[in-house]
Amino acid sequence: MLLRDNYYKIAGRNTTGRETAFRIVLLPDCDVYRGHFPGRPVCPGVCNVQVIKECAALLAGKPLSIGAIRQCRFTAVATPGQCPWLDVTLDIEPSAGGYAVNARIADGRATYLDFKGEMHEQA
Repeated sequence: MLLRDNYYKIAGRNTTGRETAFRIVLLPDCDVYRGHFPGRPVCPGVCNVQVIKECAALLAGKPLSIGAIRQCRFTAVATPGQCPWLDVTLDIEPSAGGYAVNARIADGRATYLDFKGEMHEQA
């Protein structure tokens, strides 16, 4: 399931050097939030990883799958109420098996996820 335009919307994109930052807006009416702690919704970690995968696919220009995760640190809890927008910053580089991806989800107050891994084109 793609989360773009359901769980989040891309509000902007900025590339500096090798890094691209997507400004995303969380969509609090998404069913994911109603099912993930009604009344006190939080952003599920698996959805944060999916957002990174979807943004990496946009940069690669093709659908990607996660082949390996070397690091995935959830360092804070994001909520659509307290974090209406987030920056998803990626450094994606072609590698032998597909793409090496380093990514971070953060806002002006906290970093919520650090990710390092390999992605490859979906079959």
